[in-house]
Amino acid sequence: MRILNSVKALFRNMYRSFLNEPGIHKTTGEQGLVYWQNKLFATAIFYALPVSLFALIPSIILQLEEGHTNIVIFNIVALAVVGLIAFNKRLSLHLRKILIAALIALFAIIMMAFMGSFTMGCIYLFPLSIFAALQFSNRVAYFFVGLNFLICGAFALIFWLKPFNLPELFKNLSLNHWIIYSVNFIFMDLVVVMLIRMLLNGLDRTMLKEAFLHRELQKELQEKNVRNELLKESEAHYRTLFFQSPLPKLIFDVATLRFLQVNYAAISSYGYTEDEFLNMKLSDIHHAGQIPDLMRAVEKSAAEHASYKTQHSRKDGQMIHVEVRRSDILFHGERARLVIVTDITEQINHTRAIELKNEKLEEIAYMQSHVVRVPLANIIGITDLITQQTKTGEERELYDHLDRSVKQLDKVVNQIVRHVEEVLPDQK
Repeated sequence: MRILNSVKALFRNMYRSFLNEPGIHKTTGEQGLVYWQNKLFATAIFYALPVSLFALIPSIILQLEEGHTNIVIFNIVALAVVGLIAFNKRLSLHLRKILIAALIALFAIIMMAFMGSFTMGCIYLFPLSIFAALQFSNRVAYFFVGLNFLICGAFALIFWLKPFNLPELFKNLSLNHWIIYSVNFIFMDLVVVMLIRMLLNGLDRTMLKEAFLHRELQKELQEKNVRNELLKESEAHYRTLFFQSPLPKLIFDVATLRFLQVNYAAISSYGYTEDEFLNMKLSDIHHAGQIPDLMRAVEKSAAEHASYKTQHSRKDGQMIHVEVRRSDILFHGERARLVIVTDITEQINHTRAIELKNEKLEEIAYMQSHVVRVPLANIIGITDLITQQTKTGEERELYDHLDRSVKQLDKVVNQIVRHVEEVLPDQK
């Protein structure tokens, strides 16, 4: 019992090893005609060897009763050789197929020669042609048809010339009968091989086309995956540029003015939360009196009116001066607009402070040139008059000094007026 189990395990391992052999075992992407031919060969060997015992055992018993001992020995040896060739991994699959086909042809020739039965030969030669048509190329398949023709022709010559002593063959068949059987056999053999090769060639073209389409599909999927990855990177890059930007950025629907997305800088600058922003409209951060100007600005395209200055309202009610730059975009497939807001409140306040200082400076210049200069001119005139009427030297020296001081003061006033006019050239 143990020996029987060991033999079973041995044959089971041999079969598994044979079916998992490269070229037979299915691998990724290998589903061409050659793969299926190898798979068919493995399946045929897998079932043919054990099933052949059901035909071999009765044949051996009957042939021994008829005294065909040599044929019995040949049958056993042939089956053993087929098994050894099929499971010999040192030989390529193609060579194993060729050797097994040659062995089948030899077996058919011996059966016809020594048993004198054309039927026995056809039993093996006809499946041999089918095997060749299924396993090999067109050239090899038709070669086996030609081989069958040569075998039939050779036996016809043997019938005619009788160079060998084959009593069973000569007793059961005549030359005329042999030729009739052979012609019909070769005809059917050729037709079947042609049909099989036409079917396999069409199947091969279909598989090649399918494989090509499969590769193209894989290539397209890879390209799609690459595009998706690039899209994800682009989206991540956009989100980084959008959300991490130090300037407030807001996206709104052009039709409804409803905010679609805002960045962290906008939340910080305006004081609203993201949820509050997404429930608001662009008009909600504008003063009521600015709505008409806002609608006119929205109606204009971004290229026509790329930037403008306006005022926005913060959550705490404070109005801030802003410069708005915008561009039209697609957001989730819908037309939208991106606005980038720059708070210019400090700049506006600084400009206003400078304008106030300029106004004061202009007022000072006016006072210097009009208010101060009139009494100074009067002093200069009085000083000249007093100097002309002075008689003593000490008085003249004193009034000369006063005259110089007044003229120096007049010179300083004139310089102040000129400097103011240079600073404020447009304001007289």
